[in-house]
Parts: sequence; structure tokens; C-alpha cells
Amino acid sequence: MKKLLIYTTLALLSLMFVQCNNDKKKKPHTNTNNIELKQKNYSFEQPPEFRNDGELVFVDSSSETQTFHIEIEVASTDFERALGLMYRAKMDEDQGMLFLFPREQEQSFYMRNTLIPLDIIYVNSKMRIIDIYKNTNPLDETSLPSAAAAQYVIEINGGLCDKYGIKIGDKVVF
Repeated sequence: MKKLLIYTTLALLSLMFVQCNNDKKKKPHTNTNNIELKQKNYSFEQPPEFRNDGELVFVDSSSETQTFHIEIEVASTDFERALGLMYRAKMDEDQGMLFLFPREQEQSFYMRNTLIPLDIIYVNSKMRIIDIYKNTNPLDETSLPSAAAAQYVIEINGGLCDKYGIKIGDKVVF
């Protein structure tokens, strides 16, 4: 009987020890990449480099065919969304930035510290393009609001919407 009590006590203690270790592992994970981004002081002389986070495809709404695809840099934190494509002097034709927002609502962008003319594409939660600003003016701080609620915004080089026939109503896949 005494041995059973000792084994039971040891088993309970080991379970408590495992649970304590599991609690320590549940600490929130900090995004070191975001901390790194915040510590960097980007400027026109030291712009951010393009980071390939995936691919995005534009799909024609009438033919359901792919019209254009790009490599995307994803901006999902407040800091990344605020920085956007600022300070960059160029971007390849097959590159762009995808802004992810936590909820669908009216969005508004401007071109502060942005040297590249852009096509700004607003996309709703159903992945449909709801608004486009074509060939925006570099360094212009005029507000460019979405015509309706959007959850995603895509920035590509200015003129590519016309070149590839990207229009309101088309879909995106990423």
C-alpha cells in the first residue's frame, strides 16, 4: 500500500511538472521580423528590399482566365502597412505589395514618400476588385479612398492594370 501511495504521488508530481513547463511554452511569440523592421530607419538612401512572401494571380471576371500574376510582399502589421512601398526607387513588373487588413472597411491610401507610380487596387473580402486608382502620382499626399469596403489592397507598378486588362469586378487569388 505504501508503494502505491509513493508511485501515485510521483506520478502526480511529474504531471504537475509537465504542466508547469507547458505553461511556460505558451508565452506569446514576438515577431522578430517586425521588431527588426521597426529598428531600421528606412530612407531614400536606404530603402527596404523586396521580400517575396508568395504569389498573387489576377483572374478575368468574364472568362475566368488568369490575366497576370505577381510575386507579393505582404504587409500585415500596422508598421508594414504604414511603410508600404515608401522609399523604393523601382520595383520589377512581376512584383507588388499585398496589404492585409483585419476587417473589411473603407480604406484610403496616399503616395507619401513613394517614388514609383502605382496602380492601387482595392479588393473586398470576396476577393473581387472593387476600385482601382491607375498611375498614381509619386510623392502626392492626396487621399485615394476606396469606393466601397475593402479588406485587401494591392499595389503594382503604374500602367499594369491597363497593360493586362485588370478591371473592377475581376478576382484575385493568393
